Amino acid sequence: MTHILALLRRSRALPAALLSVVTVLGLLVLVSATSATASNTEAARSVPAPPANPTSADQIQNIDQVRTAIKGYYGDTPTSTPDPVDGAKTLHTFSLTGSYAKEMAAVEQNAAKWLAHPRKGHDYPVPPNQGPKAVLLDIDDTTLNTFNYEIYSNFAFNPATNAAFVNSAAFPAVPGMPTLVNQAVGQGYTIFFLTGRPEGQRPGTVTNLANAGYPSVPSGHLFLKDQVNQPWLASCSPTCTTIQYKSLTRKHIEKDLGFDIVANFGDQFSDLAGGYADQTFKLPNPMYFLP
Repeated sequence: MTHILALLRRSRALPAALLSVVTVLGLLVLVSATSATASNTEAARSVPAPPANPTSADQIQNIDQVRTAIKGYYGDTPTSTPDPVDGAKTLHTFSLTGSYAKEMAAVEQNAAKWLAHPRKGHDYPVPPNQGPKAVLLDIDDTTLNTFNYEIYSNFAFNPATNAAFVNSAAFPAVPGMPTLVNQAVGQGYTIFFLTGRPEGQRPGTVTNLANAGYPSVPSGHLFLKDQVNQPWLASCSPTCTTIQYKSLTRKHIEKDLGFDIVANFGDQFSDLAGGYADQTFKLPNPMYFLP
């Protein structure tokens, strides 16, 4: 490129045809460099998922490399705390100075600005609710961080061992989220929690939220998955998808309870899809995917 610019500076000595060629080449180099920069920026935002039916092993990310990358992202830190299953292992946690904590801080900064000066207008084609303002939050990896369980289980979910973690209130807070939620309470927001955890895990969930620094929440403002006793899910019960369960519950909060959900927080896109919130905030979670 330097040589091309030098030629352009000496353009008076070049024939018109050659000058045109040099100019086009220079523009092509500039466009190519710009496109490459844009592509690199986009690639840095999201790693594409492998195809559903790969035809080559090279199309699939190596699972051990992915585990290593996840540990690096969270800043894997061993502790001396025994696991709540049988105490045979000690738990790991995330670093408060790692990439995960820094990315969370950026999300929370944007959310704090929104909550301080919210703009009306749902992301779903229904008129905005004018009722009391509310904040809705998922639990796992939105308010409580489950990295310790993922390391314990080597990223392989097991209902029995996971229940031991839940019922013993073993999860730390997602960094920064208790501060954001308590700040929202001070700004006059009503807090709701909406989780896919079963109703039987309510006591452990309530204890864990309190221990992690979240404000106490009335029983009616903590929704766990109990489709038998949740009539607003009648259209899909007992086989509601996550999107149906969560969007219909948000609709219930807005239409039946009369609140305006100003912000909806979740670590899965299925936590956020389906509307009935003025704004959504996607929290980082590379550990698992829930459709």
